[in-house]
Amino acid sequence: MKKEGKTGAPSKVWNSPQSSTVADKPKAAEDQAFADKLAKRLPPNPVERAEIEKARMRTKARAPRIAMNIDERGSAGRAFYPDHSDEEGHRYRLADTFGTRSLEFVYSMLNGLRTATANHSLDSDFSPAPANQVELNAALAVIGGVQPKDEVEAMLAAHMALANIALLDLFARTRGSIAGHRYEGNGIKRLDVLGNLTNKFMRTYTMQVEALARKRRKGEQNIRVEHVHVHAGGQAIVGNVSHRGGRGTPKK
Repeated sequence: MKKEGKTGAPSKVWNSPQSSTVADKPKAAEDQAFADKLAKRLPPNPVERAEIEKARMRTKARAPRIAMNIDERGSAGRAFYPDHSDEEGHRYRLADTFGTRSLEFVYSMLNGLRTATANHSLDSDFSPAPANQVELNAALAVIGGVQPKDEVEAMLAAHMALANIALLDLFARTRGSIAGHRYEGNGIKRLDVLGNLTNKFMRTYTMQVEALARKRRKGEQNIRVEHVHVHAGGQAIVGNVSHRGGRGTPKK
């Protein structure tokens, strides 16, 4: 903020250090009220405690999913790296997650996933959108859960993860459109567009799941076992039996 002096030249007005302190007081009071609210919560009841213990045991029994850190290094590009120092071991885990031995395929998928899961909601002009590490690791968790056996299954799993991210965003935008626009004129057009896109992504996700299931069923042998009981004085016939004619003895 500036004000004119006697000579007409602008002079600086220094804000008092107390002004920021005064502005921070409501925020500090709000944070303290929320902390007090959390502190007053009761411990879990016996039923909830038992369910928590079951969930803890099931969760610990699951294999941990792979996760990546992303470091945007400007002109040097971006770097993917694990929390630990065993780089070779991490590469083996990545290859296993994507069902491949090709590190080129792994790095290509990681770059594609990073771009697809980036935070495109920000105004990045024509520059690349900033990475969203949470979304990337969520997609990697989906791929790890599918446990792809080859590169094709890894791509399907990645498409399923990205379709889910887009679908959740479309659901949110559709709900916002319903709440924020009247169902007339442009409001109808916006809602129709979002509704159609949401429906298409839902169908796409279902088709991806079905495609993965069909691929895994391919080549499987179906063995059908039937039990034939033959009682005393009876005969067992194996093959197709057709009865022709009406009453009486079947024609031969």
